[in-house]
Amino acid sequence: AEVTYVRRATKLNTVKFYFTSAQPKQILKYHGIDKDEKGVYVEIATTRPEMLPVCQIVAVHPSDERSPWLVDQVLRVPLFNKEVKIVEDETVDPSFGTGVVMICTVGDKEDLNWVFKYKLPLEMCIDEEGRMTAVCGKYRGMMIEEARKAVIEDLRRDNFLVKQESLKQNVGVCWRCKTPVEFINAEQWFLKTIPFKKKVLEASNRMRWYPGFMKIRLEDWVKSLEWDWVISRQRYFATPIPLWECMDCNHVVVARVEDCYVDPTVDPPPVEKCPKCGGKLRGCEDVFDTWMDSSISPLYNTFWCRDKERFKKLYPMSLRPQAHDIIRTWAFYTILRCTLLTDKEPFENIMMGGFILSEDGTPMHASLGNVIDPLEVIDEFGTDAFRCYAASCALGEDNPFRRKDVIRGTRLLRKLWNVERFIAQFLPDHVPGQPTSLRTMDRWILSRYSRVVQRCTEYMDRFEFSLALKEVEYFLWHEFADHYIEMAKPFVYEKKNVESILYTLYTIGLGLTKMFAPFFPHITEEIYHRDYKGKVKTESIHSTSWPTVEIIDEDAEQIGEYIKKIIAGIRKWKSEQGLALNTPLQKVEIFTKKLSLIEQGREDIVVTMNIKDLVVNSRFSEIKEEVVDVKPVYAVMGKKYKEKTTEVVEMIKQLDPKKLYTPVKEQGMLALSDNVVLTQDDVSFDVSYSLHGKKVDVIAVDDTIITVFKGEG
Repeated sequence: AEVTYVRRATKLNTVKFYFTSAQPKQILKYHGIDKDEKGVYVEIATTRPEMLPVCQIVAVHPSDERSPWLVDQVLRVPLFNKEVKIVEDETVDPSFGTGVVMICTVGDKEDLNWVFKYKLPLEMCIDEEGRMTAVCGKYRGMMIEEARKAVIEDLRRDNFLVKQESLKQNVGVCWRCKTPVEFINAEQWFLKTIPFKKKVLEASNRMRWYPGFMKIRLEDWVKSLEWDWVISRQRYFATPIPLWECMDCNHVVVARVEDCYVDPTVDPPPVEKCPKCGGKLRGCEDVFDTWMDSSISPLYNTFWCRDKERFKKLYPMSLRPQAHDIIRTWAFYTILRCTLLTDKEPFENIMMGGFILSEDGTPMHASLGNVIDPLEVIDEFGTDAFRCYAASCALGEDNPFRRKDVIRGTRLLRKLWNVERFIAQFLPDHVPGQPTSLRTMDRWILSRYSRVVQRCTEYMDRFEFSLALKEVEYFLWHEFADHYIEMAKPFVYEKKNVESILYTLYTIGLGLTKMFAPFFPHITEEIYHRDYKGKVKTESIHSTSWPTVEIIDEDAEQIGEYIKKIIAGIRKWKSEQGLALNTPLQKVEIFTKKLSLIEQGREDIVVTMNIKDLVVNSRFSEIKEEVVDVKPVYAVMGKKYKEKTTEVVEMIKQLDPKKLYTPVKEQGMLALSDNVVLTQDDVSFDVSYSLHGKKVDVIAVDDTIITVFKGEG
């Protein structure tokens, strides 16, 4: 888990390995084999020339045309005069370098596989401090990079270096300091892992993964494992490994269960001397890998081996929330150990969060100076606004920090606060009872609210909190506040139908506070204590029950959506005319085929828009229109007619707009000449409307026409 991979530039060094025996001339016809005054040699390419002293064998692919000549031959390692044998191996990449590779102890994971396969000696050239060991001769004590430069210089001096080429390669480095990670030979403690791969995968399949594709990462990791888990570390601070070793025969004495926890470097062993040979016992100075502790967090949290009844009730745990980068560590090791100890998966659900990246989308690192301090963001915008950004990040995805989403959060919080403050000024001291009959528009908004509760609940059950927040935010802003509250204001101010409206305002106001509570715990708690606690009688918003569906009324929704559009159309017209929304309108006539729908929302239209006389009509023909002018749409015509645009515009100006209007409107086109055909996209018409002989403004809402008599607003 401490290793990550980076792309870096290096040099591929092609080096001469001389045969120890005489070779026939025929061998010189093959690529990568040549001769000089020292003899016949094979060219071998390597990025790690400092590892020449621990080259153990050389390998070539069986399909390589040189293989019959090379296999079982012996080569001499340059600079070190060490003799190594050539073998054939199918894992050699014939396309890399010269197609012949040196196998060292230990340059990379592939080298280690070859070590085990061919039972090679684990002769190491790098020690724990990253310095060259005694087997490196004159290079002993040098750091790796220093030794590499020195070896290359000596190879060049002694004419062993054929060429150098630039190469890009992936290198395993420490995730924190980016130092390349090297293999060293050291005794370690292991936990058997490979025999239990199937058991881990079976346990994983019994859990629900969110998002589901994250399970594939675990499966790929488990299937790729080739070694057991190294659980020991050579560090100063961590959990001690509770065992003692005999200084004479290396027999291991493990601490008793009842002695946990112990530090074997301080605490005495459970027996005075080695039970096998009577030798002196020495406490283990190694410590556990941190995942040894973390991997039993579900067992600790559910009182395993401390309270059977609690453990039976709490295990498996309901949820493991974690980041996706530690699936192969925390998730894997937890499933492994808990399943082995209990024969059950450790949790029912596992939820994967993503990383927060810097604003330019790159990972945050102190060394890059791009770390965003959350405390500074909180000081500037507040915790709940910051949480708005965090909650907008989709599950399992990495997201760059977006200051605009924090600013959006402040606006959303302000909107929620103002909406709840409006509701609170009208609420009685008690919980408003549900009236025997709800108004149609109240049933509309309660049905819309109930669908939001349904969808929000489904999203939260799947841990898709970003979608849940988006759902409830849209409803608050664009349905409840923008439309329903604007409709409700004149009613509550004039104390009309208040029983139905106050029940609706209370129900939705409290429900929205509850649905926002997981995202904005502070402002919702404040709103709850101010407006609802005295009625609900529960100490905290976070202790109340989740909202439930009130009503689902499709008929009311159909009516309500239609009435909403009618009112919104008139509101927009008033705004365009520079009129206050409560400016009275003397007469409005609505032309529609949906007469019954209008009648069911008549009162809401009249009261909300302050209309003195509302007439509903289905005879659209009563509206008279007169074309006043026609204007070319230059953006369209310029692309269509190019250099002829001016000529076409002049043709249009010569014509009566009325004669253009009818064919263009009804037929969609009008031919002015053989090469000029006008369409609805080419021109726009200024049209004047009248009704009953009076000028009117026309508002189109879907298939409905609203007429407002001019000068009567």
